[in-house]
Amino acid sequence: MEEKKFNNLCSHYKDTFGIHQATIKQRDTLFYRLLVILAVFISSTDMVSSTVSDYINKEISADFISTLLRLLLLGKEISADFISTLLWLLLLGFTTRYYQVVLEIERQYRYLHTLEEKLNSYYPGTKVFTREGKSYLSKYSLFSYCVWLLYTVFFPVFIISFIIIKAKSEINGMKSIEINQIIDFSCCLIITINSILYIYYLHESSIQNIKNRCTGLITRWRS
Repeated sequence: MEEKKFNNLCSHYKDTFGIHQATIKQRDTLFYRLLVILAVFISSTDMVSSTVSDYINKEISADFISTLLRLLLLGKEISADFISTLLWLLLLGFTTRYYQVVLEIERQYRYLHTLEEKLNSYYPGTKVFTREGKSYLSKYSLFSYCVWLLYTVFFPVFIISFIIIKAKSEINGMKSIEINQIIDFSCCLIITINSILYIYYLHESSIQNIKNRCTGLITRWRS
């Protein structure tokens, strides 16, 4: 009976680790795609809209698809406002999915640690099943820690800073409020909220410790 339980646990751990590795690859792919979207965002929107418009005019024949595209765009050329709104929507979609995947990875790590503790209990006094747990954390390098901070702190903070600057530039150049601008600012607000919640979830204990220390300092200062 114990042998069957151990074999089932090993099989489950193998499947879980495979899913975990696939999720990490998905996170990396989303990270690179977000970099591309941000790079396009940083470049001239007018240049991007002109490039996309030329591509559609040259590569898509005058059939039903091209006609439908033009009707959706309400014009013969793709406007800079349309490209800007499209990029805002892409950024919203990819950041939301990116945050979901990273949080899923963190939950998977906790579950893998639980499975490894259970498996390692069959081999007391050894580190046979501690690949993602004790063995990995005991040799956690400074570089690995910096990479973890990149995914969980620096990148979302960069996104927040970027979209605030981008939204501010759109406000400065705004003459009247239109539907595409409402969509842009809605995306900006949602991305900012998601980013803050994402950082808070991953660093809740650290944030709480800082909060407690600040409260203690204020209390001592007042007394």
